[in-house]
Amino acid sequence: MRLNKPRILFCASYSAIEPLGLLYLAGLARDEGYDRRFHLVKDHDFESFFDDIDDFRPDYVGFNLYTGNHYQVFHAFRRLKRSHPTIQTIVGGPHATYFPVDASNQADFVVMSEGFSALRQILQGNTQPGISPPGPSESFPHPDRETFYRQYPEHAKSKIKSVITMTGCPYTCTYCYNSSTSAEIKHNLTSDLATRMAQFLSKNGRLFPNNVRSFDSVLQETKEISEKWPAEVIYFQDDVFGFDIKENGFLENMAKTWPREVGVPYHAQMRWEMTKQQKRLDLIQESGGFGLTLAIESSIPEIRRHVLDRPMADELIFNGMQSVIDRGLKIRTEQITGLPYGATPTPTPMNLDADLHLLEHNVQLREATNGPTMAWASTLAPYVGTKLATYCRDNGHYYSNPGEQNHDVPDTFFERSVLRFPKEWIGPTLMDKKTDTSIWLSEEDLELYRDRNAELRRKFNFFAGIPKGHLLASNYLRSDKPYSYKRLGEETKQHLKMLARKGYSQALKMLDSVHHIEQVVSVTDTGLKDSDLQTQLEQLVYYFAGLPNGASALNRTIDYSWKYGRGKLTPNILSDATRHSLYEDVLYSVTTNTNTN
Repeated sequence: MRLNKPRILFCASYSAIEPLGLLYLAGLARDEGYDRRFHLVKDHDFESFFDDIDDFRPDYVGFNLYTGNHYQVFHAFRRLKRSHPTIQTIVGGPHATYFPVDASNQADFVVMSEGFSALRQILQGNTQPGISPPGPSESFPHPDRETFYRQYPEHAKSKIKSVITMTGCPYTCTYCYNSSTSAEIKHNLTSDLATRMAQFLSKNGRLFPNNVRSFDSVLQETKEISEKWPAEVIYFQDDVFGFDIKENGFLENMAKTWPREVGVPYHAQMRWEMTKQQKRLDLIQESGGFGLTLAIESSIPEIRRHVLDRPMADELIFNGMQSVIDRGLKIRTEQITGLPYGATPTPTPMNLDADLHLLEHNVQLREATNGPTMAWASTLAPYVGTKLATYCRDNGHYYSNPGEQNHDVPDTFFERSVLRFPKEWIGPTLMDKKTDTSIWLSEEDLELYRDRNAELRRKFNFFAGIPKGHLLASNYLRSDKPYSYKRLGEETKQHLKMLARKGYSQALKMLDSVHHIEQVVSVTDTGLKDSDLQTQLEQLVYYFAGLPNGASALNRTIDYSWKYGRGKLTPNILSDATRHSLYEDVLYSVTTNTNTN
């Protein structure tokens, strides 16, 4: 008879956001009588992971697996089995769901789809090693934040705490795992597994079904957060928040109870279609919502309709933005650059033109509505198992060997594209012509577009906030001159002065802030005098002047340069510092309302 409690180590790749899925799974393990520990792997360095294994001696090790970290995790599991053969390994998450057979060659237990029921059966010893197909949902356990925050105090101290009120999504966006069905992964299933899955999934059944929490469950969790840990903002990580607006429904209960019981302002994600109901926006404001994230993804209606399965009109986006901005809410837009262009039924802008069109869309939104507060952009990663990855494969934009699925896909949205792109619009016949090498960008032109796309994505937040920023971006990106901070600063200066002469008030405000930014650069005690970093910051004065709360972004850039670059300011460090400053000091700040500069 074992005297000590059984133990489980929950693992994921490191993120500044709490690994929400693991927190709820750890709550389940707590309820089953297990000792828990968490380990977050930074930069794919597993040495501290193995130190934790030696110290904690768990019975089970579970890892949240997504495409992009799967190779490193599988390698670590093989090493783990050599040194600790009795430890049982578990993987779950999107990659385990898309590639269950492959994952079963690397882990003892593979949990497809939502993991509560499957993990409970594993911990109770009621199932044998192998693949657990999608099954009935069970209610969310109360999360184990106590253990996680004790181990990761930086997350405990963060002013932003994340919560989720449901899994799954009723929409069918092609790039999202929430819309995947068994049809998308049929080539990765054995006949036996497909038969077992059919017991719970109809032909079009979702791999990740909806599991909606009760309001009381969410209230219990958020009250605990507000009472035990610092929280200036709650971020609801649901793909779409606030569906239920019926009488005595979720949002009505939020409006009645949240301000009194929790009292923490919140930010949530929503669809443009949902902004048409004024009652929903009323309830969000009444309950403490102060910001929304709304995804545009593509500014081209043809791409939205035929590639992304987001058939929304531009009018809906502009009207929705006006509605939420008029209420004083802060808005983040999301968009995807580097999409598979060229196969739509009617012609569209292509490649860099399409990406700049997306930037111009955000600039026009700001001109018309004074929003968004922040414009977030990513580069498409064609995750095999999503409908969009199948579209990329069918039309020749992406290919990977069966044994190397997504071997070249990065584990973030902030890397270079791995797609190839046609020279010009072809139309639906692209599928039949995809082997014709003459229709695709040459290797040299492909690398040029990938470079330009990456540079646009890194500076998207900046360009989107500059009046007529799409023109500045186009000139900067299309030039044969190499990218440099000096060039960006000088061209931004010229652009703002030209607009100021034409009477653009926002450009005048940005120019007025230049002197303040120059003073911050000159007096900040960083030990940078006569250094390359000092010179670079001086060259970027007009860049920081073009950002809301630019002095804060400047100070964060200095901090990140030393923290992550040993005094060197790389393009990615500047991008990260800008994005994080806009998050914390503008978008999620409850003390300022910065929809303008």
